[in-house]
Order: sequence, then C-alpha cells, then structure tokens
Amino acid sequence: MRRNAFTLIELIFAIIIIAIVVMSMPLMMKTNEEAIEANIAQEAIFASSTKMMQMLTYPWDANATDSANPNSYGKVVDLTSGTNAYKRSDANGTLNTSSSYRVGHILQDNHRRFHDSSLASTHQINSLTSSSNPTALNNVAQTSVPLEVAGVAATKGSSTGYKNAYKMDVGVSFIPDTPSSTFNFEGEGSSTASNMKLIKVTIKNEKNEVLTVLRSYSANIGEFDFAKRRF
Repeated sequence: MRRNAFTLIELIFAIIIIAIVVMSMPLMMKTNEEAIEANIAQEAIFASSTKMMQMLTYPWDANATDSANPNSYGKVVDLTSGTNAYKRSDANGTLNTSSSYRVGHILQDNHRRFHDSSLASTHQINSLTSSSNPTALNNVAQTSVPLEVAGVAATKGSSTGYKNAYKMDVGVSFIPDTPSSTFNFEGEGSSTASNMKLIKVTIKNEKNEVLTVLRSYSANIGEFDFAKRRF
C-alpha cells in the first residue's frame, strides 16, 4: 500500500518559509506606507510651489493699477516713509514729488514708473490687510488651510484624504529695504511698510511639523507695458 506524505525535513522547510514570509510582511507594509507618504509629501511640495507661482502673478499692491483703467500695467506705489532714493526723484536723485520717475527709470511711457503725481495721494502703499482687491499681495495671508484633492478638503481617513492631514500656511510681510540693512533670507518680516515683500508658503502635517518652506521676494518696482502691434 502506497501513501503520499511530507517528510519531516520538508515540513520543517515549509514552516521556515512561511515564518519568513509572515515576519517580512509588516516590514514590507511599513516600507510601502513610507513610500506612499513620501509621495504625498512631494505632492505637498508641488502644491506649495503652485501656490507660490499663483501669488507671484498678483499685483504687488492693490493701488499698483489705475482704478480708472484696471487693465493697465502696474505702477510703482508711493511710500511716504523710507529712503528718498526709492521715491519720486529727478535724474540727479533729488526728491521731486511732482515727478513720475525714480532714479534708474527709463524716462519714456510704457516703462516702469509711478502713477501721475496728481494721483499720488490715491496710490500710496496699503497695509497688508487693507485692500479691496482680493488678489493683491496685501490680502493673501492664509493660516492652516487644508490641502484639497479635486476641490474637496483632504480630510484624514476619508476617501479623498491622506494618512496625515496636511495644511498650508501662506504669509506676506514687509522686509527692510534700506541700503545699509542686512538682508535676512530667512527673516519673518514685519508689518512696517517698505518696498520689499516676503512671500512665504509653509506645508505642515497634523503634528504641526514643518515639511517644507518656500520663500520668494517681490519688490515695489512696477511693471512695463508690452509693445503692441497695431494697424
């Protein structure tokens, strides 16, 4: 009579292989989870980069564009305090409040310049939170804004969420612009008006740990108009 069965050595080998697989599964799962979280963190970095690029398209100040002609190119806004070299000056650098140019400006239309001097009082710099233009850099500060997936807040544990709840902080502040000041690339800035703005986008996880910080700087230099072809 013939019977089929495992030998003892075969059974031992089978048990060892099963044990190795069972012991390896938690490590494999952990490695896979870490890889997924790393990819999601990379997505958060891309999101912060996209937000930064969006903000850099905003007007430097709500008063940079002419209210009577909102499609015109942005001008330099008046700053009542600060160094005279950054104000309306003549070709010799002497403060001239009736001029529309700053030292270094090209004295031609459609180039960087201030608004007409008769409009100076209505085109002074705004504070960081006082602006009627929602897309100006004055009004873009946001705190603890959850990252979204397809327009839906990515709530932790939901079908649209991540393992961790990521959030974005967006801040705009002024930084010193005096020639003698030391430029601090990692400075947090202040509310004191100047000709330089620090734009900062921070991505954090649910433990409020910082994953990435992007900084950019924008100056009160206005824009130049593009040449147009006309019949």
